[in-house]
Amino acid sequence: MRVIADFILAYPRFILSVIIIIAISSVYPATQVQTDFNLEGFFPEDSPTIVDYQRLAEEFGRDDNAIGIAFKAPSVFSDSTLRHIKEISDRLASIPNIERVNSLSSLTRLEDKRGMLQTVPYVQYGRERALLSEQARSALLDDPFASNLLVSSDGGVTAIYMEVNEKVNRFDIRRQVISDLNRVLGEYAHLYDFNTAGIPFFRNTYVELLNAEILVFVSISSVLIIGVLWLIFGNIRGVLVPILIVWLTILFTVAFIVLTGGYFEIMSSTIAPILLCVGVADSIHLLIKYQDARLTGMAPGPAIRETLMILGSATLLTSITTAIGFATLGTSSVVPMQRFGYYTAAGVLLAFVITIFFLPSILPYFRDLNTKKPESTRFHHLTGLLLEKVYYWVVRNHKPIVITTLLITLVFSWGATSLKVNGKIFDDVDDEHPVMQQSQFFTDNLSPQFPLEFVIDTQRADGALNPDFLQRVAELENRLHSIPEVARTTSITTILTQVNKTLTGTAALPLNQQTAAQYMLLLELADTREYERLVNFDYSTVRVAANIEDAGSYRINQIRDEIEPWLRENFPDERVLTTGTSILVGDITQNIVGSLTWSIALAFLLIATLMGWLFRDLKLVLISILPNIIPLMIMAGTMGFLGIDLKPSSAVVFTIAFGIAVDDSIHFLARLRIELSRHQNMNKALAITTKRTGRAIVLTSIILLIGFGILITSDFTSTLLMGALVSQAIFTALLADIFFLPAFLYWLNPRLGTRSGFIDSDIPLPEPRFDHELKQHPVLHPPSENA
Repeated sequence: MRVIADFILAYPRFILSVIIIIAISSVYPATQVQTDFNLEGFFPEDSPTIVDYQRLAEEFGRDDNAIGIAFKAPSVFSDSTLRHIKEISDRLASIPNIERVNSLSSLTRLEDKRGMLQTVPYVQYGRERALLSEQARSALLDDPFASNLLVSSDGGVTAIYMEVNEKVNRFDIRRQVISDLNRVLGEYAHLYDFNTAGIPFFRNTYVELLNAEILVFVSISSVLIIGVLWLIFGNIRGVLVPILIVWLTILFTVAFIVLTGGYFEIMSSTIAPILLCVGVADSIHLLIKYQDARLTGMAPGPAIRETLMILGSATLLTSITTAIGFATLGTSSVVPMQRFGYYTAAGVLLAFVITIFFLPSILPYFRDLNTKKPESTRFHHLTGLLLEKVYYWVVRNHKPIVITTLLITLVFSWGATSLKVNGKIFDDVDDEHPVMQQSQFFTDNLSPQFPLEFVIDTQRADGALNPDFLQRVAELENRLHSIPEVARTTSITTILTQVNKTLTGTAALPLNQQTAAQYMLLLELADTREYERLVNFDYSTVRVAANIEDAGSYRINQIRDEIEPWLRENFPDERVLTTGTSILVGDITQNIVGSLTWSIALAFLLIATLMGWLFRDLKLVLISILPNIIPLMIMAGTMGFLGIDLKPSSAVVFTIAFGIAVDDSIHFLARLRIELSRHQNMNKALAITTKRTGRAIVLTSIILLIGFGILITSDFTSTLLMGALVSQAIFTALLADIFFLPAFLYWLNPRLGTRSGFIDSDIPLPEPRFDHELKQHPVLHPPSENA
């Protein structure tokens, strides 16, 4: 760090010029960042879950590319409403990248024409009016391909579905499609109250709402942090430098994401708030140390040099450990979690590099402090005095503090055993949000928009036409209908029953394979393609499609566990795949939680190894880990006690909390080692560290609490929980570092040895200038103001 300090002091203008050039160069790529939300992208390409889902897509088409538009009408079957349905459907079909539109205007029924099947539209459109006979209306309401899909069972609600081209089902394409859709619907908004739903619509709406909200919160947090920085430092330097550092960090990180082929996803959208807080914390530690040095009368150059040599290595160490915490997410099997971990780790390291080079280079350009008036930074001064009193109390009560803290942690650890893993497709959006209300409209009046799919391969041509097999498929549908969350099902039995009803008047399955094969031939000759979504070309594989409520991964996995033994028993010779978007969500949630557990354990192991290598004291390794475990266990216990489910959005807060908590404890221990080497007295070294580094910890914690606390006002459950839980962890970590850590250190009194070379153990520190004012304290001899 000595070499870096000398270089910065020798070439500040060069360093600032390089940073400015890189910043200007980063603007364009940062503005090109893309956003998307793709459930398949959560899995590796060779994941069994994805292989099964792709088999469904290849055989029968995707289940996640339909957008539904539903509305009530005084009379759905009136001439005006039917004509409006056709007008809207025709205009939606003309939107680029829309493959198919399905509505009452395009719906057909089967008719028997002398032993042949013929498709006839339900609604007859003439030049001046639309006609739907009473007989056709009755048949339509009984049609399994229309009832509770295109029209409600009471005929009061209708829906139109548009399918986005599978090959271009991207965020930008969907955004344009949704924009065109809203333009069309806007012309009829005075007549109908439209409700839009479907996975493509939700994916884009969710991402856009989340990104807009994160941008608002980053802006608000920046303003609030600026206010707190002014309160802490009372000058432009103390406000402008930290804010510039975090904005540069976010800019460089976003540019790095784009240049490495990345994009914003659900998880990576939280990188900016994280870096906002982490970057500010690093700069505050250095600014407070620099300010302390200047208030003792040091010139700017020596003050910068001492700041870098005392805190530079500690800041590097905290950045490395925080980056390790995030980078261990790279071991996850969940691809967005890997990217989130890698990019956040890169951002943390970028924050360190920018802080170390930018802050010392720009400080000389600001007006010097009035070194004769330490109280000019009143808040800063009072915090130090308060921490002196806190430490005296901690020393007197160190054993009760340690024991009580550990007992509280054990209680919350017990609460953590109540955590339930559960995530939804429509996760994190409040039930009162318009997006949720529109989705609920479909559930209440038609059917849910969430697919649960079964692909059954008989492994022989025409095997799906076997009467015994068809009967077992019908039994599967009956079993699915017995599940409260399942609203409707369709399969090859649905269409064969319809054909049999058309030709014989009986709604039943064909009695033999020859009849079933004849029915399929008649369907092909009738030029209807509806069956192609339910059975493959050689009739060896069928699809059973169910519409299910967004019941959550916990319930979805329960249903899967209940149905799969039945499937194995009733389809012993067939290969059955349970898949669909609902299954993807269930597996994603399980994978994320498992990956998170492993990554946090790995992070603890790596950091413990690093601390052991640096300090060479087993007791100190234990001491360094405990203050970081306590916030996590209390946070997990809080979630368990309050019934907060563990899901992708709430699981990631553990990594965020760990990364923040480990920073402060390492700053504390690194400063303690330096003070102990100077004073050779644990009591006195702890007092100095608690006051000096504790002050920075308190101030950075205030900043972090503001940065994450503002998220509590979010309309998104995920953002709200992140704000509340991370804020709790920050506050708990603050208490652990100010009360538990000094008490534990005082009790155990470890030997603080280090590996030479990493932390500057040979720094020549000036002796305290005001020790004589404090030597009469009854507990210890606290240090002077010049650390």
